[in-house]
Amino acid sequence: MGTSTKQITKPFFRIAARTPLNIATERGKKLTEEIFGSGKWQLLPSTSEANFYAVPANKAVYLAYAGLASLWCIAYAAFHVADITSRQQREPKGPEQTEINIAPEFAARKIPEHIAYAKALFRADQDWPDDLPTPPSSPEFDSFEGRVNNVFYGALSWILLHEIAHVHRRDEKLLPVYLLVRQEYRADDFATRWILDDAGDGLYREFRVLMIVVALAWLFLHEQTVGLGNDHPPTILRFREASALFQTGDRSAGLENAGYVLKALLDPTTSAPQYDTSKEFFEWVSSRLEILFPAA
Repeated sequence: MGTSTKQITKPFFRIAARTPLNIATERGKKLTEEIFGSGKWQLLPSTSEANFYAVPANKAVYLAYAGLASLWCIAYAAFHVADITSRQQREPKGPEQTEINIAPEFAARKIPEHIAYAKALFRADQDWPDDLPTPPSSPEFDSFEGRVNNVFYGALSWILLHEIAHVHRRDEKLLPVYLLVRQEYRADDFATRWILDDAGDGLYREFRVLMIVVALAWLFLHEQTVGLGNDHPPTILRFREASALFQTGDRSAGLENAGYVLKALLDPTTSAPQYDTSKEFFEWVSSRLEILFPAA
């Protein structure tokens, strides 16, 4: 008998409640006092397929164990793609070399297998694959595993803040579709602005931009795997709204790594043109997503 997603992610579940406070520590007091307020806010487990959702009437946010496992796998893929690609980009190249080849390391680190399992969990919960390393709950911070966990918690913070916005605003489920979609945009905007508004212009902002993109990459993969329900906007429109708030420089490390992650996970076979700045590269990747995930 294999190891269930509940067994794998239960240690992460216990830490999850603090991630909205940890991603933007400068706003922790405001989150506790003004958003959570005096009423009891609950973070509860679910045994469904990979999903996260709020029940505002009960002031509860549900995290599926499969959802946590799926998001961890995408965090694993995102960290290793950024690590491999950014390192290779900075290595000396031959006079005729215009592209880098991450395929050997991509395969050696079992990134495709992690993505495949993450996508399988969108359809149904299933045991952790025997051929994938088990996620450690308390690795050394500076280890690969510790950095993967850092990306996982960062992406989870955006997802949780989105659900917290539903609870805070007492959003309803039994509404016309256009109002349900409007609630989703509003919750996205809350999460993105909460993370970025007081982030400044340095490395904190760069890291937070990348974390939002990892969360959105998970949503893109979800849409790619199971389609789009009528109560949520297309992920590409959510991506447009969030990325409009990034406000980074032309040579942003956050945009550079975000571009690598989105391309490797969502558009791995298309050759990328050469660009002078990371912002231009990110904009090209964004244009590719518009084609791959048409809003209509």
